[in-house]
Amino acid sequence: MTIDLVIVTHPDPSGARALVDRLVREHRIACGHILPPGTSVFFWEGEVRTAEEVTLVLKTVPENRAEVEREIRREHPYSVPEILFVSVDHGSADYLSWVRETCSGRPGKD
Repeated sequence: MTIDLVIVTHPDPSGARALVDRLVREHRIACGHILPPGTSVFFWEGEVRTAEEVTLVLKTVPENRAEVEREIRREHPYSVPEILFVSVDHGSADYLSWVRETCSGRPGKD
């Protein structure tokens, strides 16, 4: 049973929170963690730049990849946002099942 971790950076903590809340309510993701702000150092438009960003770690299923990416792009302020899907093919069976059930729109009571 495979799930995806989706790693996204976002410059606005409140915008990140609104995005995660909406994706959870719509069952596109089972949950998301918003990690504390950190400094990103990157090369963009010919120069080294820095930005304060939060990192999101979202949990979803491979079937939701296209719609999760579309929704992130729709609300993200960057023209090229970081959106990385990392497949997880082994983990706690109970947790993997919970992610799948939650993303199906039929979550259990836990």
